[in-house]
Amino acid sequence: MAYSIPRDVFVLLEAAFNQDREKAEVFAKAIESSIQAIENQADERITHKKEALKAELYNELRAELATKEFVRAEIGEVRAELKQNSLLLKILIGITVFGLTLFNPAFVKLVELVIK
Repeated sequence: MAYSIPRDVFVLLEAAFNQDREKAEVFAKAIESSIQAIENQADERITHKKEALKAELYNELRAELATKEFVRAEIGEVRAELKQNSLLLKILIGITVFGLTLFNPAFVKLVELVIK
């Protein structure tokens, strides 16, 4: 975007150069070019800094985010633990039923009758 100095500033430049319009225009163009160069340099720095920050943020987040393989491995571990817990629960239920049946007074009397 081209920068042009305000009219009031140009009038002041003309006054400073004793109403020599050509010198004032040359000086005004020099000022405009300087401001444009500063703006371009600032834009380049901002772009470079933005790209550097983006790359740094990407690298930091990449280490923190879970990958598909990691999530799949974790799901596999959870499924294995569920199967193991299911088997243990079945064994505990079997032992409980066996214990309740074995020590039930009615069952003990039935076993005594069958054995006699």
